Amino acid sequence: MVSIVVKKKHRDGSSSYYHQILAGSIVHPDCREVIPVCPEPISNEDGASKNDCESNAAKRFIQAFRKEHPHLNVIVTQDALSANGPHLKELQQAKLHYII
Repeated sequence: MVSIVVKKKHRDGSSSYYHQILAGSIVHPDCREVIPVCPEPISNEDGASKNDCESNAAKRFIQAFRKEHPHLNVIVTQDALSANGPHLKELQQAKLHYII
C-alpha cells in the first residue's frame, strides 16, 4: 500500500507530515453499526506546490460513491464548508439528497 502524506510548512520554517482522509459512513438511527464507504485521501499530487483540499476530495468521493452504489438512496450530511453552489450542484447531479 502506498502511503499518502500531506506536508504542511510552518512559519518558523519547519514542516509537519500527516495523513488526511475524507470518509463517508452509512448510518441508520435504528442500527448500532456504522459502515464506512469510499475513503478518499486528501494528498499532494506529484510535483504540486499546493496541498489537495477537502472540496476536491469530496468531488472524488461523490463519483466513487455513485460508482460503487449507483442505486442507494441516501441523505448526505455535511458541515457549512460544503454550502456552496458548485458542490450542491454535484450532489444534485449524483442524485444525492443532502442536509448542510
